[in-house]
Amino acid sequence: MTASWLPWLGVPLSHGPLVAAVTAFAISPGIPILLARTLEQRWLRPREQFVAFIYGDPLLAVAIGIGTGISHGTPPTAVASLISGAGAVCVVVTCLVLGLWQWWDEVHSGYFLPAQASAPTKVWHQLLIYPVLGYLAIAASMAGVTAATHTGTGAAAKALIGVCVLAWLGALRYDRRHPKLGHPPYDWRRLRPAPHPWPRTSTTLLAAATPHPPKAD
Repeated sequence: MTASWLPWLGVPLSHGPLVAAVTAFAISPGIPILLARTLEQRWLRPREQFVAFIYGDPLLAVAIGIGTGISHGTPPTAVASLISGAGAVCVVVTCLVLGLWQWWDEVHSGYFLPAQASAPTKVWHQLLIYPVLGYLAIAASMAGVTAATHTGTGAAAKALIGVCVLAWLGALRYDRRHPKLGHPPYDWRRLRPAPHPWPRTSTTLLAAATPHPPKAD
C-alpha cells in the first residue's frame, strides 16, 4: 500500500510544494499577524518579536515546500511509519505536549505573565502552531531528505532543507538569550490588551521596557 500523509493535517502536503509552503506560512506568521491586528490591536514589529517567529517560521515554510516538492507529495517508505498512521499521530501529540509544557513552564518561571500567556497570539502558538506546523515541518522535511534523487539539484535542495531547519533551531537558541515582548498582557473580558502601563514583572515585559534587554539565564 502506498504511504500517505496524516489525514486532515497532511492534506496540504498532497497538493504540491506551493500549497504546502503557503499553508505553513499562513499558520505562522500569517494568522498570528491577523490575530495581533484584530484582537490585540497592534502590528507585529520585528524588533518586538522573537527571531524564530519572524524569520524562523518562514524558513520552515520554505523547507516544507522543498520537502514536498522533492518527495512528489508522497512519503518515502523509509520514513512512512513516522509521518503517516500511528507514527504521525505520535508526532502530533508529542508536539502538542511540548507546547503545553512550554506554556506552563514560561508562566511558572516568570517568563510570561498569565495575562500574556493567554493572549490570542500565544494561544494560537501553543495549541495550533506547535502540533500543526510541527507535523508539517517534520513530515515534509523527513520526506524531502530521504526521497530518492539522482541529480545535483536534488542534493542541493536537501541541503537547503537542512539549512532552513538549522537556522530555525539557531533562532530558537538566540531567542532564549534575548527575550522580547512576544505577547502583550490581554484582557479577554474587554477583548483587548490590558491598558498601559504594563507591570515589569515578567522577563519579557522587563525586556520590552528596557533599551538593552537583559540576556536570559
